[in-house]
Amino acid sequence: MPTPVQVKADRNGFTLVPDPVASLDAIVAFMDERLEKSRDFFQKSEMVLDLRTRPMRTDEISVLYEKLYQKSEVKVVEVRLSDELSFSMAAERRKTRSVAKGTALAPENCAPLIVRNTCRSGVRIVSPSDCIVLGDVNPGAEIIAEGDVIVFGALRGLAHAGAGGERTARIWALSIEPNQIRIADLVAVPPRGAKPAPARFEVAEIQNGVIQVSCL
Repeated sequence: MPTPVQVKADRNGFTLVPDPVASLDAIVAFMDERLEKSRDFFQKSEMVLDLRTRPMRTDEISVLYEKLYQKSEVKVVEVRLSDELSFSMAAERRKTRSVAKGTALAPENCAPLIVRNTCRSGVRIVSPSDCIVLGDVNPGAEIIAEGDVIVFGALRGLAHAGAGGERTARIWALSIEPNQIRIADLVAVPPRGAKPAPARFEVAEIQNGVIQVSCL
């Protein structure tokens, strides 16, 4: 039976690589046992969660994050989704806030804004850099970012990436189902109706002068 998680060490810390078919329970149980046996070795360490071969839902990432911290004060500082896409967690944990109805602004240092809850109707998020949503974006919610918009859930509200005119910005989501998406000065209305489920996530980007959505 394969190990549920590979723990790789280098000079920068540890990287966790879950087995592609391992369940969340198996991953958590394995790390619980590993931390118990080597508590002093891992205590207060920083880890990268590599999900390039084993995608995780937002709630699964949160469960593992909290388990590692409670057990040995281990911090997951980065989540790696692909060779192109990763995001920092620990650095932003103290800066982000819950979002209620109204408008939320990103920190002034232009670090990515991480929203740790579902964005409901009436919520408007504005970020001067990238915006990462750990949840769904419901109809009636708006995400506006100077950089990329990254949604760990279904995107059903309005998303505007590259709001300052940056045409290389992209919109990433587990499912892109909004009434409208915008990148820089371009607007697109994704087709309605049934479509094949993406293998990992979907990305919207400008290709040949128009916004196109593809599955990755």
